[in-house]
Amino acid sequence: MQSIAVLFSLVVLSIFLLFSINFLFIKNDLYYQSFGEQITISRIDQMLDLSKKYQWLGYAVIPFVILMRVFYTSVFLYIGIFFTELKVEFSKLFKIALLSDFVYVLSAFAKLVILIFFKEVNTLEDLQFQPLSLMELLQTKSIDPLFVYPLSLINVFELGYFLVLAWLLVSVINEASRERPINFGKSLKLVTASYGSGLLLWVVFVMFITLNLS
Repeated sequence: MQSIAVLFSLVVLSIFLLFSINFLFIKNDLYYQSFGEQITISRIDQMLDLSKKYQWLGYAVIPFVILMRVFYTSVFLYIGIFFTELKVEFSKLFKIALLSDFVYVLSAFAKLVILIFFKEVNTLEDLQFQPLSLMELLQTKSIDPLFVYPLSLINVFELGYFLVLAWLLVSVINEASRERPINFGKSLKLVTASYGSGLLLWVVFVMFITLNLS
């Protein structure tokens, strides 16, 4: 029941933040400024109609995205712990991955604050950024599209996700394996080896898709 409440909170907050960005920044003029020199006005009008028609879909998929992300993290944590011969229930790993997901909510909130107070939005591309990431320190146009996602992933919030996972994992492992307690340092190494491997596989997959679509 507690996990359901946490999931519900994550979904509500994520939908609210997405709605806020859409409401405040995604206007018709933004499409014309973004694509006015590339395609015809009638084509942009069609894009706007489709965008308004299927806008609900962006909100509807949020619960599934969160569940998939949490499940993905839990699986790799479980595999990593399995190879250490420690015993932790998958449901408990799922719960700490769910709690850690609030880091991404914080990231979305930071993005909203930056957009409101610090960033000028002239095109849709201006909305595509990861706050406090390495990518934001570089000249976007000079970066090969293949490396945009990996560089965006190197950010303060992803680091925070690792740290929160490790912090929560300490108590879970120590509760399940009292005879083999671990400290935060060992927990962080375990998270880096397990979840870090899963993240690396995901980055490789995204780069592969990007390479084939470009």
